[in-house]
Amino acid sequence: MSENENKNEINENNNLANTDFMREKIKARPISRKKLLRRTIITVSLAVVFGGVACITFLLLQPVINNTLYPENQPEPVTFPEETESDEMTPEDMYVDEEEIAADAAAQAAEAASTMQETNKEQLQSLIESYKFTAEDYNEMNTALKEVAKNASKSVVTVTAVTSDYNWFNDTYESSGDDTGVIVADNGTELMILTDADNIKDAETIDVTFSDSSVHEASLKMSDTITGYCIIAVSESQLSDATLSEIKVADLGSSNSGNLTGSAVIAIGKPIGVDNSVSYGIITSEKTSIDLADTNYKLLTTDMYGSSNGSGAIINLSGQIIGIISTDYNTSDQSSRICAVGITELKDLIEALSNKTGKSYLGIHGASIPTEVQEQQGVPAGAYITKTDMDSPAMEAGLQSGDIIVALDGVEIPSYEVLVSKLNDTKPGDDVVITIKRSSPDDYIEVDIEATLTSATTE
Repeated sequence: MSENENKNEINENNNLANTDFMREKIKARPISRKKLLRRTIITVSLAVVFGGVACITFLLLQPVINNTLYPENQPEPVTFPEETESDEMTPEDMYVDEEEIAADAAAQAAEAASTMQETNKEQLQSLIESYKFTAEDYNEMNTALKEVAKNASKSVVTVTAVTSDYNWFNDTYESSGDDTGVIVADNGTELMILTDADNIKDAETIDVTFSDSSVHEASLKMSDTITGYCIIAVSESQLSDATLSEIKVADLGSSNSGNLTGSAVIAIGKPIGVDNSVSYGIITSEKTSIDLADTNYKLLTTDMYGSSNGSGAIINLSGQIIGIISTDYNTSDQSSRICAVGITELKDLIEALSNKTGKSYLGIHGASIPTEVQEQQGVPAGAYITKTDMDSPAMEAGLQSGDIIVALDGVEIPSYEVLVSKLNDTKPGDDVVITIKRSSPDDYIEVDIEATLTSATTE
């Protein structure tokens, strides 16, 4: 191949390798506005959903976290110490070493008796006969009673139910009804107030006026359909230090000591239908039973008279509440007599309503069978059913008047009081086996009856 041919071939190859004629232009990918909008909406939606889930999770976990980190802020269950037959100190309680103290007491008693007979007795009798009570003495006694009433009244409040209504011109206005309440417990975060449920059943808001005239809103905890009582609560966070220092939780005494008849008492609250009114008198009886289902409440009667719409509490001279005033159970000839439901039997109800545990409902009215009746007529010991409520669990289960309940879930029931106590230990919805003895022409037949308890309380 000639030299010229080689040069031509080389030039042709060079021309093939030359890329100067190629031009590359990179174009941006076109933006899809629809896709961008869709992705934006999806992102925002996911953010909203995430935020909602986070909020709900926080709200659900907050109480758990607070319970763990701040247990001191959680309410304490309301409980009252169990009462014995009498809360008074017995002689046995006063002895530490019975033999040693008995010997000393005998010697001191003999010496004291001898001295009294010789000198002190005559001197004391002489002083009593010679002393003349004056108006000043009566005034001092009355002042002391007023001080007891004033101190106890710090636990009494006025409960106002506020409801919106319309007048003739279709304008709205607020109507209200007042009743008395008693501060019966403090669970650490709320003050529990016992009052009449009928007064607040249709209320839109519940206001509580304390003894220092401060007014705060309350909420309903639970109501009892049998007694008509309820517990409302006021958060302590609403109350100022001044109010907290002025008011107090009531000192609940005992109404089952067996020696209240003839005792001096004071009626506080609204006994004559006027706020902060006071009456003085004595207990005239304490054994009257109140005929309510599944209860053994006792009625305390007094020689005091007030309003047929009176309310409040009866206190002893130590300032302890021994009864909640109620005129619902007065006889027609003494409709204005001040009477009260004994506080001892109400304590279980106060606990159940305050703690929102509720009370079971069986629906029987009954009484204990006296020992002499058992012995003379051969009637078994137990809770005698006088009647059953219509459509109650008792009636549906087949219990009837005249039956004698002798056991509940295998536990012996020797009296109606014990039956009421055992029912207080049950819960609404429990299935129980009631053992009864039913009269037959020849003897009593024992039968087991199953019943499902319902609730006597509402929220």
